Amino acid sequence: MPDLSKSLANLSKRLTPHFRPEVLQGKATCFQFTCNESAPFFLQVTKDDFSFHTGRHEHPTLTLYIDSFATCIGLLTGEISGMDAFMAGTYRADGHIVESQLLLSLFAPAAPTAVHEVKD
Repeated sequence: MPDLSKSLANLSKRLTPHFRPEVLQGKATCFQFTCNESAPFFLQVTKDDFSFHTGRHEHPTLTLYIDSFATCIGLLTGEISGMDAFMAGTYRADGHIVESQLLLSLFAPAAPTAVHEVKD
């Protein structure tokens, strides 16, 4: 695994354009991540910003146990369904479980716009 700090910085850049703080309704939240293949890290979210940090937060709102950093990226970007990851045993959460569902929507890209052509 590359340097965790660099990986988190790259992930932050990737997620920034998709950040939807309204999902948490202005509530400051801390998501602790524990991955099998990397050191622990956490995500702090405020009403208008987010940041990743290495290590353990003293009082996380929610702790997520994830099999790999790749799964974490997939969950945050919406490339992996939270339900699919949970059912496969690669993702589980302890704490405020509702917050885990909000986390999965925090950076989700907007739904694609469907365009239909009507022909007479």
